[in-house]
Amino acid sequence: MHIDQDKQDKIVLKIASGKEKGNAVWFMRQAGRYLPEYSRIRGDRKFLDMMKDYKTIVEITRLPLNYFDTDALVIFSDILIPATRMGYSISYEGGIIIIKKKDYFDYYDPLAKAIREIASLHSGKTIIGITPGPFTFLSYLYDNGDRGYPNTKKAIVEKRENIDSIIDELVNFSKIQAESGADVIQIFESWIGNVSNNFYEKYLKEIESEYLTRLRELNRPLIFFSEGSSHLFKEICSLQADVYSIDWRTDFYYLKKFCDECIVQGNLDPNLLSLEESYIDSEINRIMTDGSRMRGHIFNLGHGVPIWAKPERLKFIVKKVKEFE
Repeated sequence: MHIDQDKQDKIVLKIASGKEKGNAVWFMRQAGRYLPEYSRIRGDRKFLDMMKDYKTIVEITRLPLNYFDTDALVIFSDILIPATRMGYSISYEGGIIIIKKKDYFDYYDPLAKAIREIASLHSGKTIIGITPGPFTFLSYLYDNGDRGYPNTKKAIVEKRENIDSIIDELVNFSKIQAESGADVIQIFESWIGNVSNNFYEKYLKEIESEYLTRLRELNRPLIFFSEGSSHLFKEICSLQADVYSIDWRTDFYYLKKFCDECIVQGNLDPNLLSLEESYIDSEINRIMTDGSRMRGHIFNLGHGVPIWAKPERLKFIVKKVKEFE
């Protein structure tokens, strides 16, 4: 199939902006540990040591292109980096641990430098910056990511004074990326599915609405990702993100009930990547067909690439998506 290169340039940005309908593909967590070279590049360094080196961020961000030609590059970073600006120290080794201890290194500087270089090297690719959703970020501060999130919910109900300052820093994190060359910002509100409709409506909706309002001032399309959140679709759609990235549990038609004009992203089950190519092919065709009925569709997984995934399988997916008619 002939692909018009001009049309493909920054195609993810064009779809997210409502200027194109498809086809496009990238993968959440595509720059990660499943890639053979990742361990060599990391060596014996801790994760935050890599975040101090802009060359490492550039190298790992670009690494997937050795295996498949996705339409976007997602910056190799982490949604918890803003915590280092708030008086916290983070350890990723052996599970995420956040403690109240000042980390004096400015991780935003190498991040910004890396994005500028990546954007200059790949002018035809959409550069995707990442930022946390408020609930997900708070869940790591108050509950270290443990499910149930009792301390997080308590802090939100009690309207802790520091929540406003936290939102300020999350916006700043996104702003740094946008100003450095990120074309699109993906909001990872991954754990929002752990709250009820009632809790969301009473305590979270105002916080999230204000957050997205401020992010829209950056003039970058916003992709809103959440997992296990179909019971919140009505409320989430009112946030007016540019794109809604949903997990593999829910078909696009269900989101369409609440947002007929939504642009969607997703949603192949990443837990099925070890199955035969014939099965994956049928799933791609189903998802692409469903996506074609939406205002716009960006193919992705319903969550991040698992550590056991084979790059060859992702290469197969990219090929099939781009061949779809």
